[in-house]
Amino acid sequence: MDSRFGKMKPWIAGSLPFLMICFFFNWIVPGVSEALRFGYYLLLYCLYLIALTFYNIPHMSLTMYLSTEQYDRDSATLYRLFCALSGSVLGNIIVSEFLASVDPGDGITDPCVDTNETVNTNSTRLARNPLEMAFIAANGTIAGFMLISGILLLIGTKERTDVHIGSNGSDKFWKGLKSVMSYRPFYIAIPAFITQLLTIQMMFSNTSLYLVYSLHIDFFYYGIIIFQASNVIHLPLWQMILSKIGKKKTVVLGIVVFIPVLASLFFLPEGNIITAFIFCYLIGLGTSCAQLLPWSFVPDVIDDYVVQTGKRNDAVFYSLFQSFNKTFNGIGLGLSTLVLGFTGYDTGACQQPDSVAMTMRVLVSVVPICLLLISLVFVWIFPITESRRIENSAILAKRRLLHNSSNGALNLKTEAKD
Repeated sequence: MDSRFGKMKPWIAGSLPFLMICFFFNWIVPGVSEALRFGYYLLLYCLYLIALTFYNIPHMSLTMYLSTEQYDRDSATLYRLFCALSGSVLGNIIVSEFLASVDPGDGITDPCVDTNETVNTNSTRLARNPLEMAFIAANGTIAGFMLISGILLLIGTKERTDVHIGSNGSDKFWKGLKSVMSYRPFYIAIPAFITQLLTIQMMFSNTSLYLVYSLHIDFFYYGIIIFQASNVIHLPLWQMILSKIGKKKTVVLGIVVFIPVLASLFFLPEGNIITAFIFCYLIGLGTSCAQLLPWSFVPDVIDDYVVQTGKRNDAVFYSLFQSFNKTFNGIGLGLSTLVLGFTGYDTGACQQPDSVAMTMRVLVSVVPICLLLISLVFVWIFPITESRRIENSAILAKRRLLHNSSNGALNLKTEAKD
């Protein structure tokens, strides 16, 4: 969508209100039957994901329209991920603070504590309990932050109009999709990209259960905060290393550092809270590299594609990377749930069988190590080396210079005739 406001911003501005509304109403529990509540949440969550897609793809593609310099694009990727992950930590803190304000005596009972109180299971309610109101208030606050961040994005960035210089424009969607899918660096980057992001998904979804059932840590939420904070604060470190030794070497270094940490998780002793929190910090160090590097490869793949084909299909690249990311994250989460189900895990139960503890050790150590080893193979054969990346940048810069020179000469001839 080309307009005087840019190519990506109209999509961001148009989807933001729907994204906020769908997010907020996901936390409203309607006083209807269970079957109707299921339909309500299914429809609302589908609408939320659609709005998120319409917001996310242009937001990520905007990286290519902010600058023609690779260093600037890498910095923009770092900044975007840093803000996104910081927002995730902030969201957790906001929810925790609102829930902490709920008085335990306001009819809220712990299902794992034996009391004589009875719980009303009637599906139709006339009043909301304090815990539900705390969730609504917390996520209303988060929706407000979404609005503020979206407005800052729209007014604080400017799309460059000379990005397409040096290319022959973009293809129609289906033609561009076919061209991108058959492009060798893309289909080598995808497994390297997906296995690292799937590793992150495994760690984020399973670390809390690992701390509770494998290590028997009571204050596990502090470990999660340490993990997430470490994940955020080490992004600049990996960006600095990337700028010094190159992207492929940084990925290899990150994997080599992370694998011993993951292997140690299988053998950590129970009940040692200090050791557990130290390893939560180290997990964040490893996932930080896996979070940053895959997305920093995308602009390089796009630039190489432009050099080789003369076409720009930026949105197709980002939509495919994001689609594969979401699909395999869902598969990973589903497989984790399936494996836990086979081992006897019962969601909401106060006691879990001993097999769950061993399963969690496997899910946070053996499985991620296998994924990273697969990623290492594809990173090793990834064809866009540091020298090729620099060469592509020089070629595109030369094309832009020639384009500007020819336009300047044409303007001079026109002025001479006048």
